[in-house]
Amino acid sequence: MTDTHVVSISGGVASAVAADRVIQRYGTETILWFADTLWEDEDLYRFLDDLEKHWGMAINRYTDGRNPLQVAEDRKIIPNQKRAPCSLELKIKPFRAYLENLALGHKNIYVHLGLDYTEQHRLARPKAEYESIEGVVVDCPLMWKPVAVPPHRWETESWGIKTPSLYNKGFPHNNCGGRCVRQGIEQWLLLKKVMPERFTEVEEWEQAQRAKGGARANYGIARDQSDGQVRPVTLRELESKFPGLKPKETQTEDMFGCFCSY
Repeated sequence: MTDTHVVSISGGVASAVAADRVIQRYGTETILWFADTLWEDEDLYRFLDDLEKHWGMAINRYTDGRNPLQVAEDRKIIPNQKRAPCSLELKIKPFRAYLENLALGHKNIYVHLGLDYTEQHRLARPKAEYESIEGVVVDCPLMWKPVAVPPHRWETESWGIKTPSLYNKGFPHNNCGGRCVRQGIEQWLLLKKVMPERFTEVEEWEQAQRAKGGARANYGIARDQSDGQVRPVTLRELESKFPGLKPKETQTEDMFGCFCSY
């Protein structure tokens, strides 16, 4: 049996560069796998289409059928930075199930993740998760020599591929349409500034969940940790509770990669 190489593509430029390194080293038999949360920015799909044309390869696209808010409703919670079941349900569990099934017919499976040298602290968790499957080894192509240095958009743009629009709007990742339930207050304010309709959608959903009562009535998607204590804050309260806080716009893409994949 030959080695099998699988790349987890998040939809961001870092994982695209990681995938390209794997394809260049191991060939077009490489498996490309993307988990669609059904909550993505429209330009993410354009980016994936452009990558498929560039490589002449298809990207396996998986969807659970639910978006992150629907997962939270099923769990009867309001998600936040610490409680985000969408990560597990929409990305980690299905990817693990895919690898377990793949392992039944393959001897050595190498799982490649788009973490670069600035994110080495994030490697332990996915390494433990996926290497618990017999025959699976986790690798990070962006850490191969020569080490890939961000911004990774320079590489994808050199292929003639336009950078996904979320980065140009100031977001540090290209996932969930700028609505990642794990992001901080400043990024929620950025969403309200540049895509107010998406902010309003989540704000109204949060209020509807709180109105259902129970534990949800006291939770919020955002969290105030300004004085060392953690307090839930609803999206509706952001501007009144933090009157001087400005939206945080980043100049470097994939500063956090995708929270969910890793």
